[in-house]
Amino acid sequence: MKRSGKWTRRAFLLTAAGATAAAMTVAGSSAEAAQPTPLAGTAGSHPAPSWKDPGYPPPGGIYKPFTNCPLLKRLMQESAGGSATGCIAGDTRSGSIKIGNITTTITHPVTVQFGVWDPPNATPSQFTGGILPPFGGLVAQLVGAPDFVPGGLLKALGCPSSRFAVERLCREAVRRGGAYLKVYAQAQSAGPITNFDLVTWTQPLKFRLINPLLGTYCYIGSNDNPVVINPSVTGKLVIEKDPRPKVHPKTAVIEVKRAVATDTTFTAPGVTGCGPGGAANIAIDEAINTSVGLPSATGDNSLTLKGDFYFAACYAAKNMATILLSAFKASVGHSSPGGSQAGQPITFASLRDGRYGIRIQR
Repeated sequence: MKRSGKWTRRAFLLTAAGATAAAMTVAGSSAEAAQPTPLAGTAGSHPAPSWKDPGYPPPGGIYKPFTNCPLLKRLMQESAGGSATGCIAGDTRSGSIKIGNITTTITHPVTVQFGVWDPPNATPSQFTGGILPPFGGLVAQLVGAPDFVPGGLLKALGCPSSRFAVERLCREAVRRGGAYLKVYAQAQSAGPITNFDLVTWTQPLKFRLINPLLGTYCYIGSNDNPVVINPSVTGKLVIEKDPRPKVHPKTAVIEVKRAVATDTTFTAPGVTGCGPGGAANIAIDEAINTSVGLPSATGDNSLTLKGDFYFAACYAAKNMATILLSAFKASVGHSSPGGSQAGQPITFASLRDGRYGIRIQR
């Protein structure tokens, strides 16, 4: 493969794959990608983040967001020279997700971190490698909490109901109260991310609805029939070079600041697996579908995510992960660049024409 002394000429995702405060789990085509961690069966519960040591102290300066990158993983160490090798961090602070007639506001901040790598046989303009979660796995890759679904369980079921199984759940929720009246949603990966093009991507998702009475397998979408989103990203694009260019001349951070990712074109299937189990689940699924407006067609759903996203990259001919790790360690204790004006502003058009070595197609 032809090597380049500039930035890698390979399309890849800057935006942490649209990681959201609705707990959108990111999973790539990596050989080490794991299955999503299931939540506990109680409303509002979510996995505790894993803080397994990434093998380096918290960096500073331009590398401050990258506290949990899997730079010591074997595939990162073996990534091909001149290809997409580095760390991605995302910080989503606000936004909303509308599916059917339910709009969930993103209220809990979410941070996402993972690594990107390419195999030796990678070809230019194609991201053929994968996404590697931190050493703690997918739970450590995304840290955030599920968000509250407006109206809770009674609205989701359309209570009161003339159907016995549904009305029984309605009354049980009222009798128990508290967490039994609430519904939370958490998005999980339903397959690999595809169609990388820096500011757009394709991501299959499934949304778990969390309430003790709905069981542990209540989902909108599935691995076989996912919600497929194709967000587009806008924002202020900057490049920040390593402050020690004589020591680390081929490392830098690309940032999309005040980024907004949107998609209004995706469809959503109906729910499945909701309820106490057995034949009763059919009635519960049908009740939720009727109340929420599922399945829902293009134009009835929307996604808006707001935050800042970062890509720390090394574009050396070899040993990129090792060099980037060295840059991280050298930055420990240094102050972060100040404000939104830090870095050299560039345009998305400059990336499309390959001016900075990163070429996107759209």
